[in-house]
Amino acid sequence: MHRFSLSTRIFIAFAIVVAAFGTAAAYGVATTMGLRHELGFLRKRTVPLLRTLRDNGLELRGFDEALQRAAPHDLDWVARFVPNARPFRRLDGILSQIGALHEDARPPRLVRLLVGPPAPVPAIGQDLVALRTSRDAAMRMARDTALLPLLGPRFEAATDEVAFSSLVTALQRAVADKRYTDAARLVVEIRRIVRRIHRGVEGVERQLESALNDRFAQAQQSEARLGIVVASSAAIALLVAVIVLLVMVITLRPMAALAEVVRRFAAGERTARADTGGAAEIRQLAVEYNRMADALAEREREIAAQREDLARSERLATLGHMAARVVHEIRNPLSSIGLNAELLADELDDSDEARELLNAIGAEVERLRNITEGYLQRARPTPQIEKRVTLSLLLTRLADFARAELAERGVSAHVSAQDGVSADIDPRMLRQALWNLVRNAWEAMPDGGTVWVEARHGGVPGKAEVIIAVEDSGPGIPMELRAQLFEPFFTTKETGTGVGLALVQEVARSHGGQVGVVAGQHGDGARFEISLPAPGNH
Repeated sequence: MHRFSLSTRIFIAFAIVVAAFGTAAAYGVATTMGLRHELGFLRKRTVPLLRTLRDNGLELRGFDEALQRAAPHDLDWVARFVPNARPFRRLDGILSQIGALHEDARPPRLVRLLVGPPAPVPAIGQDLVALRTSRDAAMRMARDTALLPLLGPRFEAATDEVAFSSLVTALQRAVADKRYTDAARLVVEIRRIVRRIHRGVEGVERQLESALNDRFAQAQQSEARLGIVVASSAAIALLVAVIVLLVMVITLRPMAALAEVVRRFAAGERTARADTGGAAEIRQLAVEYNRMADALAEREREIAAQREDLARSERLATLGHMAARVVHEIRNPLSSIGLNAELLADELDDSDEARELLNAIGAEVERLRNITEGYLQRARPTPQIEKRVTLSLLLTRLADFARAELAERGVSAHVSAQDGVSADIDPRMLRQALWNLVRNAWEAMPDGGTVWVEARHGGVPGKAEVIIAVEDSGPGIPMELRAQLFEPFFTTKETGTGVGLALVQEVARSHGGQVGVVAGQHGDGARFEISLPAPGNH
């Protein structure tokens, strides 16, 4: 059943119930039609025929008994009584009813197909037809030489009916002529014919009663089967209903689990996911819920990132306003201090101690000037102008520019770039960002070391990137500090401003890329990688 959907299971159960009730209803209708036909058959055909057979049988038996008990002095009465017997006319009426009985004995076609044919009515009319067309009595009378003179010279052995009429006519003549002996002889022949027809009528009556008993028994069986079918269909329907209920309970059980997962998700558990088992509809619902939950979680991550970017932008904006005010307030005094220190140095005699103090003042002034210029650069960025730049050339020029200062600090620079690697960038801004990374690298190695500046192709299929890396051979950056490195004003240096790496991140994002700290490839030092979209992937 697991391969069927929920709607298919309900449809199958409904079809079984409908089939059970439909079959029971069809059988019930057919059985009812059959019973109705049997009742009509009994009322219109069988009972009247049975009454006719019994009435005629009683009357023929009465004629026979009357003829048997008739004394010679009663023959006048017998002669008047015998014509009323009419045995052959009685047979005609009975045969007419038997014909109608056979025509109405078959039930409708639906009854025969669903319930089966009823017990057949035997060919009860054949014996009476044989009696009606019989010539046995006439031929026997024609061979009786003692009887022929009583019948007259015109007697012909045609049928028993003709012979019976001849006997009645001869009896009436014999009684009229007072020939009572001849009349008694004729009465014997008349009794023989009446008795034969009476036996035939009684035989048909017995056959009809037997057939009726069979049909009554079959009707009772049909009624019993109807009860069994109705009870069975009700039991099947009840069983199917119970099975469907159990299947529905089992099938819908994952809905409770899904509802619980939704409640957990609504309560803030964003990792709550639904099991994708069960019926096809529930499985599809669970899949769609998981997809929605993933989309919402991703959306929340994007909103959190945007919120973080907004907060960072607000902090940087604050930094810009602060930088503008600091520059405005101290740039001119710093210039004056530096200029006066230089003039003072020119006025002093050759005093090493004084000159050392003035040089210290000049160095501090220069440091403050660099700090203010850094804030000013962040506060008032120049418009970004992008163009296609070959990174190997940009990195080589940067290394050449910094090589003298690096050498003064005992730091060697190694530049490497894959052939053909280029990017659509603002070279001035990217150079400033790389210069900040290189400066951080030599500041992390006060005793000297090595700086690697590299460029290569990267990314995944469908999203090509350009990777620019700056790595040093210093002590590296602790893992617990990496998440805060690019926050404005965060620094681990005693004289740092916390602006350099924030500026690097701003440059990377302005080019559609990002910057991060990764594991070093040349040792345990810090490695910063700037990933930018490859040309044509903006």
